[in-house]
Amino acid sequence: MKRLALLLIMVLTFSPLLAQKTQNVQTLSPKQDSKMKKAYELSNKLIRERLKNESDTNTAIIEEIKKNDLVVVDGTYDHIHLVLDVLKLPYQRISPSQVAGIDFQPEQTIFVNCASSFPAQAARKLSTFVEKGGQLITTDWALRHVLQVAFPGFVEYNNKPTRDEVVRIEIINQDDPVIKGFLDEETDPVWWLEGSSYPIKILDTAHVEVLIKSKELKESYNESPVLIKFEYGQGVVYHMISHFYLQRTETKNAKQTAAATDYLKSKGGSKVAEEIGDDAKELNYGEMQSANTSAEFIMRAIIKQKKKVKAKE
Repeated sequence: MKRLALLLIMVLTFSPLLAQKTQNVQTLSPKQDSKMKKAYELSNKLIRERLKNESDTNTAIIEEIKKNDLVVVDGTYDHIHLVLDVLKLPYQRISPSQVAGIDFQPEQTIFVNCASSFPAQAARKLSTFVEKGGQLITTDWALRHVLQVAFPGFVEYNNKPTRDEVVRIEIINQDDPVIKGFLDEETDPVWWLEGSSYPIKILDTAHVEVLIKSKELKESYNESPVLIKFEYGQGVVYHMISHFYLQRTETKNAKQTAAATDYLKSKGGSKVAEEIGDDAKELNYGEMQSANTSAEFIMRAIIKQKKKVKAKE
């Protein structure tokens, strides 16, 4: 009863926009949630195999990652820490109210989950962190509540919230190593837009770079960016619409209805495909694709920041 009363209080005090987001999101069945978690777990095996095949340096960097290297700031939605958990990476987890009082280091990577509010002082603290060389990665509602405050004039929310849907995406810049996981896809990757996700309007076209975009997103909501990047001082900011921890996906073509093992093999993970046995029998190609591309982005972004720090030593 106490939990029910608390839930009712929270619902009644939510803003109309937050209520809209809650209403638009489909409730996951335990089976659906278990499937996506399994997809992320298998992605961890695939990603580590791919990175090791590319360079032993990647493996060494991953093994050296310490809890202080990664910071997750809680939000209203998204759960980046769950992706880090399945990637078996250590991290610190803090609340938005703690940000202003922490002495961040420029070698760190800070993840800010989709947030319905954020202290202005904390946002400005993140601006200083990036200016000194830090890497900041944010999702969805952090566009308005973090980036517009910390980095005015770069990007903003266009006030056209999305529906709960999945859109095809395309790669624009193939040079940034963090999106390498998207480049060798055999079918168009897709991205889930949670209900009331925030389309990204670029204000500073000279400094903000679109890494991934979607024509379907543009047609429906006037803005095409899915993942953007901009440098600020000595550091960098990455921001994406919707969430890293995807609660579901859906197939857009026949290829994505194929077996999950077909996806693993297409990404060069033949060994992983052989090892998993029955672990992937309930997953399809599309579910593995969505989990893997988002998880691999996170892993490669972390490695990129660590290499940057090592290069300065």
